[in-house]
Amino acid sequence: MKKTAIEREADWSGFLKRWPLESLASMSLEQYTAAGDQDCFVYWLEVRTESVGSIWGGSAFKFGIYSRRDKTEKSNESRHYGLEYAWYTKYGKTADEAFGRIRDVIISVANSARSGRLDLVDQADLGQAVKWKLAFLYQDRNAPCVLPVFKAEYLRAYLGSEEKRTSELQREILGNRFSGETSQGSIEGLFDYTDQVWDEAQRLLRTELSPADARAFFDGSDRFRLIKPPTRKMAGYQTIDGGQLALELERQATTIYLSAGDWLNAVDGLRDVDQYEPDRGRSSNLEANAPQLGLGGAVVKVVVPDMATLIGLCDAYENADAGSRETGFNALELKPRSTPPLNQILYGPPGTGKTFTAIDAALEILDPPFLAAHQNDRTALKVRFDSFSLSGHVRFVTFHQSFSYEDFVEGLRAETDENGQLHYDVADGVFKILCDAAAAKVIVQSDAPLNVSGRRIWKMSLGNSLGSDSYVFDECLEQGCVLLGYGRQLDFAGQSDRQVVQAHLAKHGYPSNADSYEATAVNMFVNKMKLGDLIIVTEGNFKFRAIGEITGNYRRINREEQGDDYVQCRNVKWLRIYKPSLPFDQLMHNQFSQMTLYELKASVIDFEKLATLLSNQDRPQHRESGGSAFRVGEQFGSGSGYTIVKASSDLLELRKPNGNLLPIGMSVLRTLADYIQRGQLSLEDIRTKRVFKKVSETGLEPNLVNGYANIIPQLVQHLLQTQDEKGHGPGDTAAPRVLIIDEINRGNISRIFGELITLIEPSKRAGGPEALEVTLPYSKRRFNVPQNVYLIGTMNTADRSLAGLDIALRRRFSFREMPPRPDLLDDIRVEGINIGELLRTMNQRIEVLLDRDHCLGHAFFVSLRENRTLGELERIFRLNIIPLLQEYFFEDWQRIQWILNDHRKPSPHRFVSKQSIDIGALFGSEATVSEDSGVWKVNDSAFGIIEAYLGIITPREANTL
Repeated sequence: MKKTAIEREADWSGFLKRWPLESLASMSLEQYTAAGDQDCFVYWLEVRTESVGSIWGGSAFKFGIYSRRDKTEKSNESRHYGLEYAWYTKYGKTADEAFGRIRDVIISVANSARSGRLDLVDQADLGQAVKWKLAFLYQDRNAPCVLPVFKAEYLRAYLGSEEKRTSELQREILGNRFSGETSQGSIEGLFDYTDQVWDEAQRLLRTELSPADARAFFDGSDRFRLIKPPTRKMAGYQTIDGGQLALELERQATTIYLSAGDWLNAVDGLRDVDQYEPDRGRSSNLEANAPQLGLGGAVVKVVVPDMATLIGLCDAYENADAGSRETGFNALELKPRSTPPLNQILYGPPGTGKTFTAIDAALEILDPPFLAAHQNDRTALKVRFDSFSLSGHVRFVTFHQSFSYEDFVEGLRAETDENGQLHYDVADGVFKILCDAAAAKVIVQSDAPLNVSGRRIWKMSLGNSLGSDSYVFDECLEQGCVLLGYGRQLDFAGQSDRQVVQAHLAKHGYPSNADSYEATAVNMFVNKMKLGDLIIVTEGNFKFRAIGEITGNYRRINREEQGDDYVQCRNVKWLRIYKPSLPFDQLMHNQFSQMTLYELKASVIDFEKLATLLSNQDRPQHRESGGSAFRVGEQFGSGSGYTIVKASSDLLELRKPNGNLLPIGMSVLRTLADYIQRGQLSLEDIRTKRVFKKVSETGLEPNLVNGYANIIPQLVQHLLQTQDEKGHGPGDTAAPRVLIIDEINRGNISRIFGELITLIEPSKRAGGPEALEVTLPYSKRRFNVPQNVYLIGTMNTADRSLAGLDIALRRRFSFREMPPRPDLLDDIRVEGINIGELLRTMNQRIEVLLDRDHCLGHAFFVSLRENRTLGELERIFRLNIIPLLQEYFFEDWQRIQWILNDHRKPSPHRFVSKQSIDIGALFGSEATVSEDSGVWKVNDSAFGIIEAYLGIITPREANTL
């Protein structure tokens, strides 16, 4: 939490009390820097005065010299690493000599700031942030001349200035816009003004960054120089200390390559991070413009969304210890993105694994620990993903030309009521359903029955949420009851069955036919609904908003004051009330019917989800599915133990020590776990077979629970422990929700998103600094997008290039490129052919003849890893590669021939070839048909010849394989 101005002033005073200007001349090297000493000068400068202005991040070389924890001796041209200290060699040959010069610079900065000579601070040979923080701390507090904003880029952004000298920027920002006084109030005003400057500069620097903006930043900076004249596609730059980076010039997103290293851990806000191990292939443009980043070195590619992030990236990279810019990943632990972007698009050519990667991206959001633990177990990841999909935490939709706002947000849908009347209801689209589920809160919660077996479950509507009787639901919540509007205000006490109910209606002048729904509804409400039954209160056919338990018998109430027909009453205990309502798939296998009241059949209810909804939601939810709480192969029990051989959301199957199988329902383990959480049982009670004495009402099977008291307590304990893990279970209503939009670029974005395109921005979402709401056109309800809704789009660049994408979409999504990865195929050989080299060669030709957006993806060839046969390679080329090339080149067969190198192969080895035709014989002498005309044919026999594939690579290389 940001400190108040008074607290920051106190930190400032504390520094000056500990390190007054007059004490600097006698400061020793050990007082200046000592690893682990929280009273040394640099610790005070960086940590204990962080509140007045942060200089966190980057290398400790910013202090000129620092005390080392790593005692390994090493050196380079500009830096020396001794056993105790490391320092810039420009300051001296020994640690003492270097510190002496650094101390002189510090004293000069302090005196210059105290006297207002800021031009001398500019000239001081010390790190930019360090010297200006020193200037701030030692300035005359009665006449401030330095604002605690130490990045010149931020000052320039706020002032709208091109001035490069920080001293002039400080003078302008304080001299023209803030008048210092000697009172305490002026110090508070100084910090308030600092916050204003910082926030406004951040806002200005958070606008979208283009490659042209980034190039202008590098070209205009004294911190970087061009390595050589840039090519059309890339520009390479070098830091003062020799580190190199490269900027792509033709990308839509600002993409930068840098040497990999743990310096990246200090950078926040990057949209995408792609790690290149030393042997991973990369563009020849990269090595040409920044030789250090060529093949053989570890490189990281990042997408930089805005200028503020670029400044932070450059600070960290420029200040990095040269040793932290590694040539390999062995000692490198790049931090994962701490928070996945709310809106991201995976884009790339066909076959690069975009939809495949979307599963990992969803799990990174919903259950990152599970993703990390099972990174190489695709089956486990898919099972986990499927469990989230079944629970409604992940939804999948494909955009197409006909997809509309009504499909995505809300629209009108024709429905037939219980009387056969057609009417139109507002139906939510997939995005609104997901948002409502994400925003849903349990606003009323009571202890619920742990076992619902034997209880009937009823669906009931309590007024129309959009109609004139919408008040009925609120009234029922307040009074703890449910009200039925059928029955013509009559009293049906004692009317024992439907026939009697119908006769009672007729007796009072309301005759009806034999299949009248009114008589059916009243009879169910009065006679069939029993104490202990559950009621699901719906909102339309696609949502439910409450779960109740019937606690009272039928009674008629007086409604003269309200003037409506809702006089039939049953008391209920409200177990759960949700606001907004939950989508039906959080409970049901299919949507609700339009009828006001009817019994839900067991086949349409997901009892696992019902149990989850009724579990204690003020405690962490149990994580469902065998893919999380239990894993195949785990063992429980003593000795050889019980081994899990199957684990699903419904069933746990174990192999007993004697080899027999033991199936245990997950509902049994969850029920026992809930008893323990409620304090009704302990694990010891299960071990000592006291479950049925302590919880006599349970419906569990005694022979199972008591018969396996040696193993069930361990399983329950393991299930309970999973609630402490980080991550979200499929039954957790507070968990994030993910919408995967396949082929996002194929839809009409303006037509589909409508006014919601603005609301998906992080700052515009509910709870954000610029949160917005809209009134939806059909329901007329206020709507916003919750912070826990994530959008993952996939985009095939062969369908539409990134440059042609809707600008509204580009501004609001992070873009993560999914390029072809031939390096993943380099270890696959089919009869001597290196498949990685085969793909790499074809893509190089496609990039020259067409563009990089139409390359071939590595996923087409992945099946060869398990089936390394010519037959499988033939299948891939027949069904995938040749048809795709035909689509790419619009029947331009000559270019297809060039891609496949067929023009340099013997005729039997050519996949496509041109057949000569006698034009005169075919059309006659009067036809004006070009002599170049011919018929192109696919040579079926070539697909079964290994030399045809070898020849795709250059003939020389093909012959040497």
